[in-house]
Amino acid sequence: MHITLTANTDWYLYNFRLDLARAARQAGHQVSMVCPPGSYVEKLRDEGFRVRTFTAPAAGFSLMGNRRALKEITAAYRALRPELVHLFTPVCVLLGSIAARRCRVPFKVAALTGLGHAFTSNSAKARAARPALKWLFRRELRRPGTAVVFQNEADRDELVALGVVSSEQSRLVRGSGVDTKRFLPRSEVREDSEIRILFASRLLREKGLEELLAAFALVRQGLVDAKLWIAGEPYPPNPSSFSRSEVEGWSRRPGVKLLGHVEDMPGLLAQVDVVALPSYREGTPKILLEAAACGLPVVATDIPGCRGVVEDGESGFLVAPGAVEPLADCLQKLAGNPELRRQYGQRGRAIIEAGFTHTRVIDDTLAIYADLSTA
Repeated sequence: MHITLTANTDWYLYNFRLDLARAARQAGHQVSMVCPPGSYVEKLRDEGFRVRTFTAPAAGFSLMGNRRALKEITAAYRALRPELVHLFTPVCVLLGSIAARRCRVPFKVAALTGLGHAFTSNSAKARAARPALKWLFRRELRRPGTAVVFQNEADRDELVALGVVSSEQSRLVRGSGVDTKRFLPRSEVREDSEIRILFASRLLREKGLEELLAAFALVRQGLVDAKLWIAGEPYPPNPSSFSRSEVEGWSRRPGVKLLGHVEDMPGLLAQVDVVALPSYREGTPKILLEAAACGLPVVATDIPGCRGVVEDGESGFLVAPGAVEPLADCLQKLAGNPELRRQYGQRGRAIIEAGFTHTRVIDDTLAIYADLSTA
């Protein structure tokens, strides 16, 4: 079967879905990819995959604003002639679904994370767009030969209740998994006295960065050796992205270090002590999987995408979204207690090995492909 993976960045396909593509090819499938152009396209081609590019989607779900991207995705599918398309990120789910219908692609897997927020936000813009969005996604997703993949039960139940998808076509796959042979606990003890807290994600307001910066300032009052390392870049297509000037201003805060985009995540995680992700909403955050696999304790928010990955009081802490002082308290507890960090890190590694390895995610995904094609 010819499978085409489609995402809104080449970086995503290379860093999150390359192992899936390799495994699908090894299982006898032909695999191609469709994404916007970028520095990772040639890396994907060097792996032996055929890649077609399209203009990066505009922010939001406007078909008028994304008509060029839709036209180019449609052209890519007509050239590649896939039998199954696997679509990642909500805007690519929408555009790729329309393109697949136009090209009569028999089977479709739609990976949805965070779409529920578009339907439940109380902003005036979201309320105005909700009826049309609900109708559009329902029209494209509730079709024969379609499986819809969710990363947590809450997102699945939310969209089933809204009637956007049916329970029969819904599947649960917890994120993209993590390679536990590549992400390993640190074998050497650092000799310096710094306590390093890492944030690693896109620099968006909805990731809780403003709260993290405020919490870290409180931590520094009691631990002057504490450092906050921020790995990631702004993402201008997202309206909640911080500006470049805002990000540069953080570097003037005591103890804050900006790392920009980091390629070597295992190497980075080997240099830090705690990972923090106080996000407002997540699917199943990759950084939490990687941190736990490396035996690091984490502090995250008590939201569906983080529960299960993090066991509160066992492998880390879960705090309410937007809560600065509880976030600071939890960071302080871990920063000041190396034995607690060790215990929580061990438990986190065990959680990953039990349910979040990349091999399990790949097997579950290949099973979905097989179920669709033989139904």
